[in-house]
Amino acid sequence: MTTPSEFEFEGLRMHAAVDATGASLFVSIASGFAEFEVKVPLAEKDLQVLQADSERSAFLQAALHHPFQLRETALSEIEQRRYLDIILHSPVADVEAFLTTLDHGLANGAISNMLRITRGRNQQAMRSGAWFA
Repeated sequence: MTTPSEFEFEGLRMHAAVDATGASLFVSIASGFAEFEVKVPLAEKDLQVLQADSERSAFLQAALHHPFQLRETALSEIEQRRYLDIILHSPVADVEAFLTTLDHGLANGAISNMLRITRGRNQQAMRSGAWFA
């Protein structure tokens, strides 16, 4: 059962929690036969956007999933903060440019594919740079 200090995200394999030490996002990562959870520290402003904007929440989940699948590509806290700042707080054009660069880079389509699966989005449109509906 979810307490008032825990927040689920419909259709996404992640949840947020607030306790005495602050807010955190827990993202479920599948890698081969292994599945594990990654804890990402959140600021209050991050939690507010995650609760209010399901599209940006889905973008964040998809973008965080790929790098954490391998220990070698896991994001440092500084990189996690960069993902949060851009995906949750930047203008649409900046978010789309960031996601397109990631998706065309090492992710090799994994971010847009995750959104195709979790949100039924047109992968080709995202690969072309149109991420927001």
